[in-house]
Amino acid sequence: MSGPVAAAEQAAESLRTVNHLTLAAPASGTPGWEDVGDLYRVLGELRVLAERLPQSCGQLARHLECPAAGHAYGVDDMADEPASVVVVSAVLALDEAQRCASRTGQHLNDAMSAVAHLHA
Repeated sequence: MSGPVAAAEQAAESLRTVNHLTLAAPASGTPGWEDVGDLYRVLGELRVLAERLPQSCGQLARHLECPAAGHAYGVDDMADEPASVVVVSAVLALDEAQRCASRTGQHLNDAMSAVAHLHA
């Protein structure tokens, strides 16, 4: 992994794989996806992913607000607003994404707490 773009691509691809592997219900004889215990563990990892996402959103927003020294943002010909307005719009969207990801982590934790009481 050479940078944040590659790491984000890998995370996205890993989640795509989880989506494919969880299409079918857990079944005996399916390594890593045999029972409710495996479902619980997948929930746990998804919770961790959701809990880590707000930090990334916050850091990206901060970088938009304070670009590296000597760099200023411009906009292309398709933009209806100046760069400063576009940046504010992106930062506000990232702030909302941060809140949503935090709530997602809380909801996944609630699901884990419920599933913890189940057995096959």
